[in-house]
Amino acid sequence: MARFRKAIRVAAYTGLALPLVAILWVPLYARTTPRLAGLPFFYWFQFAWIFLSVALMAASHLLLRRTDPGVRAPGTDPGGHPHPGEHA
Repeated sequence: MARFRKAIRVAAYTGLALPLVAILWVPLYARTTPRLAGLPFFYWFQFAWIFLSVALMAASHLLLRRTDPGVRAPGTDPGGHPHPGEHA
């Protein structure tokens, strides 16, 4: 079971690192073709990574939350209830 959790964590962290590597690796997208709806590749590639990053972050969050049930929302106690004095 520990091996499975480690594999899930590696997959989740890879999903978090992928957008960073893709955007920082400029030679990958420093060109104008292929065009999409008249936009050069340089622009639409970066714009597409906005949506891909959101999807990868959500998937990574769900994977990490599934493998570690101790992960909880900020501002809540371990039972998932708001701290005293805070509004839900």
